[in-house]
Amino acid sequence: MSDTQNDNDLHRIAEALERISPASPPVPDFSAADAFVWHADNDRLEPVHHVNRIPLALLKGIDGSR
Repeated sequence: MSDTQNDNDLHRIAEALERISPASPPVPDFSAADAFVWHADNDRLEPVHHVNRIPLALLKGIDGSR
């Protein structure tokens, strides 16, 4: 088999793999929110627009973790 034939076969295989592979997920806009939720079923991050926050001083028993 010649190098040209090998190159053609490899190119054809690569194109076939690209056609059957799933589309790349969109890159999340990390500036859109302060927090995100991961959805494993469709491999995406969803922005959380309203995050419930409390002051760290209200949390008890976490001094070693802080």
